Amino acid sequence: MAKKKLIKCKHCGEEWLPTDVPTKKEWNIVSPMPDKQGNVTITRMATWDCPQCGKNRTGAKGKTKGEFKEEDTPKYKIEHALDSGEKFNVTDLAEEIGFDVESIKKIIPMYLKKKNIKGKIDGEFFIPK
Repeated sequence: MAKKKLIKCKHCGEEWLPTDVPTKKEWNIVSPMPDKQGNVTITRMATWDCPQCGKNRTGAKGKTKGEFKEEDTPKYKIEHALDSGEKFNVTDLAEEIGFDVESIKKIIPMYLKKKNIKGKIDGEFFIPK
């Protein structure tokens, strides 16, 4: 990721670098149009809890230019894990895509219903049926 700006809490004014405070959730936003060289801008967005007042703050964690690969998106990684038909560790998947485990445990049932896949979360593992 390129140059990083300070994140400022709109409630109390506290400032921090995007890497100084753990994120709650991260995702990518891909620009719809490439630049003159044909590269797209990929912005890594995130949410944080302010270290001083605890209020939620959303902002850009960083930006980069380059090729966009669908295989690198959280959506693709979740769908690929579910479509594989194999048992997998939910915690490992959460760490790989930068989500917290509780979010993944909420997301998986939605994908199961959407894609008509049978399976369940048992402890730290997803077990297909």
